[in-house]
Amino acid sequence: MNISILTEHSLWWLLPIILLAIALVYGQYYYKNALKNDLPPSRILVLANLRALVYIGVLFLLLNPLIKYSQERVEKPLLIWAQDNSESLQLGQDSIYYKNKYSQEVDAVLEKLEGKYQVQKLGFGQDVKTVDKFDFTDQLSDYASLISYLKDNIQMGDQTQIVLAGDGLYNKGNDPRFSVQEIKCPVHTLILGDEANKKDISIVSLRSNKIAFLKSNTPVRLALKADFCKGEEIIFQVKSGSNILYRDTLRVPSDDFFVEKDFFISPSKIGLQKYQLQIQPLKGEVNLKNNSSQLIVDVLDSKRKIAICYDSYHPDIAALQSALEEKSNFSIRLIDVSKKQVSFSDFNLIILYQLPSFKTKANQFFSQLKSSSLPFIMVLGGGTEIDSFNRLDLGLNLVRENELFQDARVKFNSNFSLFEISQENKKIAESFPPLLSPMAKFHFNQENITMGTQVIKGISTELPLVVFSQKNEQKQCYVLGEGIWRWKLHDYKVNNSHDSFNALISQIVQYLALKVKKNQLNLQYDKVYKETDIIQIEAQLYNKSYQATNKADLKFLLENENGNEYAYQFERIGDVYQLEMKGLPAGDYRFEAKVNAFDQELVERGTFVVATENLEAKYLKANSTLLKDLSELSGGLHFPLSQITKLAESLLSDKSMKSRISIENNFSSALNFIFILCFVVVLLFLEWFLRKYWLGI
Repeated sequence: MNISILTEHSLWWLLPIILLAIALVYGQYYYKNALKNDLPPSRILVLANLRALVYIGVLFLLLNPLIKYSQERVEKPLLIWAQDNSESLQLGQDSIYYKNKYSQEVDAVLEKLEGKYQVQKLGFGQDVKTVDKFDFTDQLSDYASLISYLKDNIQMGDQTQIVLAGDGLYNKGNDPRFSVQEIKCPVHTLILGDEANKKDISIVSLRSNKIAFLKSNTPVRLALKADFCKGEEIIFQVKSGSNILYRDTLRVPSDDFFVEKDFFISPSKIGLQKYQLQIQPLKGEVNLKNNSSQLIVDVLDSKRKIAICYDSYHPDIAALQSALEEKSNFSIRLIDVSKKQVSFSDFNLIILYQLPSFKTKANQFFSQLKSSSLPFIMVLGGGTEIDSFNRLDLGLNLVRENELFQDARVKFNSNFSLFEISQENKKIAESFPPLLSPMAKFHFNQENITMGTQVIKGISTELPLVVFSQKNEQKQCYVLGEGIWRWKLHDYKVNNSHDSFNALISQIVQYLALKVKKNQLNLQYDKVYKETDIIQIEAQLYNKSYQATNKADLKFLLENENGNEYAYQFERIGDVYQLEMKGLPAGDYRFEAKVNAFDQELVERGTFVVATENLEAKYLKANSTLLKDLSELSGGLHFPLSQITKLAESLLSDKSMKSRISIENNFSSALNFIFILCFVVVLLFLEWFLRKYWLGI
């Protein structure tokens, strides 16, 4: 480090400063000074010099001097060692090597490279983080997240090198080959794991409905992959405890075999049920961890029964029926009210299609509907007799100046909160064709929440198109237009499926058909989570007027299947409570949420299951092709693990990687340094002390 002193004024000013200091000292110690008689000339000279230094130091500060620090910095090229830290590397035959020796070999290589590079170690799997040691415990592999992390957090350039060490197997995120060129520096890859062809059967997926019904046929789809098992016989079975629910055998016709097998199971118990699928191991099969999988189903004892009531058939009815029949927990009945009576006690929800109509007033039907608390959906259209509808006094009144109709598209209300609709489904639904809606003003005499407003000729309005309301305990939904069948066709035309349309209709019906317990403490949570999920639980606390509040502390006690208890506390977010938990191991959990409020203790209990995914065990054969592609696309090199020293030599011999030397200059005013003031004080003290000592006073 070089230190120099600069001033705002010329250093020639030091000459008059020194002369002035000498003059002041001369006047003090030599001109008519009594000390000349008491002290020898040598001691007077010492005192005079000390005082002169004080004067020079103080007067020099008037020049506002700056202290300049010049420091030489050596900036080495940056080397990122990005290590696949997922479980798959320790599930193969070389697990002992990766647990014990691999990290030591990498550290030895990096120690050599530190002479030329600034080395940074990253581990990636479920997420990306800086690590000191690799433990290979992450339950997911996400190569794309590594690319995103490097792009967002590391300053890339021609003096940056990346070494990516892994097996090339990913089970989360996108294909990294699509984004590797965005980081604009070479990615050298080191292939780990086992590339040998080995006999293996793996369960690719095991799927069923989240909800099933007691003693009903529940569909299950099993996807199997068999590598190098030609001629073998696969025997698998589904068990509930010790009971075998299904058993089958498959013959493998080729060495690269994939099949999807559909079958049914019949649940015999209600509640969250675990079903274990097991494949009988083959002789010579090494990886057995991908031979079993778990299926968790919430078994209910009954379906939600829905009646679609009409007096004239319409394509909208078929669209609604097909959307709801996609859900196994809905049972649908079509009823022509002009021909049949409706038994309200048989249903959980009524859908009224253009009733009352010009053909059927159905006065008795609506009288029974109003006296019940049965929720309903009312679809209005060209067949609805509006005057008769207004006389029903259901809570909505239409004021019309004419009998015209208009085309209206839907625009979702951003403040709608009764249930969550995905942004993707909102975007798709807003592109749906318009409904034919009566030209009217819509007046509610009760609380209502608009889900979607009308867009007429491209202009957004405040007129409702889909709106929810509630009268006493009866939940209501009004769809103020006909032509829903066009939504279904448009969804298939654009997306090649009816998924968005079906999801929207199902969510509306699910909300209305659900009998909500009006407890003062309510919790929303899923009954099944994955090991890698962040578990989110939301709670609402209501006072005796059923107004939301979260002033009281809400505690959460979690108990696992071994009886171990863990205490949490909800956070306050707005007027609700939220709790997040992550890293919970697979197993069954019971919980108790407790709050002391309104002079009482409110308690809500429940259960959920954390299921094992075991994604890392499904495939263990290393994918060297992906790693080679990453190197080629980024301009890097590719090495097998046996050539790790050759990789190090290549990095060390790269002449384009050179350290950069820079000079960093820093300036600071001398007035900011306390040691200068201390120096002046010390000189004054020393002068005072010597005078006292030499004069003996």
